[in-house]
Amino acid sequence: MIALSFSLIAMMEAVGNRAVLPAAFFYGAAAGPVALLLAIHDRTALGASVPPITLAGMFLFGGGVALLIGGYLDSVLIPDKHSPSILRVGWIEEPAKLVPPLAVALTGRHLVKAAGVALGLSCATGFAIMESMSYAWKSIHADAGVVEAGTVLFLRGLTTPFGHLIWTGLVCAVAFGAWQARGRVTVTLPVVAAVVTAAVLHSLNDGLLVLDIPGAARLLFLVVAVVSYWLFHRATRDLKRKVVLEPVPSRA
Repeated sequence: MIALSFSLIAMMEAVGNRAVLPAAFFYGAAAGPVALLLAIHDRTALGASVPPITLAGMFLFGGGVALLIGGYLDSVLIPDKHSPSILRVGWIEEPAKLVPPLAVALTGRHLVKAAGVALGLSCATGFAIMESMSYAWKSIHADAGVVEAGTVLFLRGLTTPFGHLIWTGLVCAVAFGAWQARGRVTVTLPVVAAVVTAAVLHSLNDGLLVLDIPGAARLLFLVVAVVSYWLFHRATRDLKRKVVLEPVPSRA
């Protein structure tokens, strides 16, 4: 997907066909999140826990609803993205991404941990891809070239999988695990702690990348990514792919 994205950008630069820009941006924005989804599914088989049509809807519409809520509140509560107000972003976008999975949970359907994580990851994937594409378009409108926009997508493709997806997946793992045990949606201390943890990690990540701090300190965002994935992996380590052994045919 990364190779296809850069190939489309190279073709556009060569012949000037800007009609391929949306496709180039989509493949660039989706490469990292899709790769992580496949890796998680290979470990846990989460994709089989929810009907494909439900996952597709969560990706297309859940991600869009989360972006609608988060985008509005970001504009209202974070007037300057390069000021300390950026530290509010995690407290805005993490709850926004939980709204669609919570709406499904409140119906009483798919109220199991594996399904909850799958729904959360699908919603976060839609959110992350559309947000990355918006950053690429924004860079072009800021007089950056298409190649620079492709670079933005490439860098975000490396970071968003260990950000948006992991933070939402962590909260959903804790929340749906608790709700599965209780048989209903309820607010518990572990659920609140998971939301707070995701919000803090998200805000730290964005603050390290955006605020005017020494260059070496910016590398701490890698620590945030590692800690985020470690927490997600611990929260989902009980979700393992079931191995079905084929019967060995007996010799006549």
